[in-house]
Amino acid sequence: MTSGEVLLHDYSVQGTGGKRTFVADVDWTWPAEFVELVWGDGKTTNREIVSATAQAPFSTRHYSIPFDSAGKKWIRFAAWDSAGNGAFTQPVHLE
Repeated sequence: MTSGEVLLHDYSVQGTGGKRTFVADVDWTWPAEFVELVWGDGKTTNREIVSATAQAPFSTRHYSIPFDSAGKKWIRFAAWDSAGNGAFTQPVHLE
C-alpha cells in the first residue's frame, strides 16, 4: 500500500527462530521522516520507530532491521516522509 510518494521494493522477513530481520528497499521524493516495524501477538499491537531524517529527498535506502520474533504472530514494515506520505506492507505471518 502506498500514497505514491514513498515506494517499497523487495521486502521480506529473513531468518528463523527468535532472531529475525525485516529487510526492505524504500524510495521517496520528500525528505524521509521515519520507518517502523509494527507487530502483534493477537492481543496487543506494538511498534519500533527508526528515524530516517538523515536521508536526502529523492533517495533510495536499503533497511535491515533486526527484531525478536518471540511472542509475535505478525509483523509489517512502514515508511513515512516529512509530508505525511507513506507506504506499508501487508502483515507477514510469523511461524
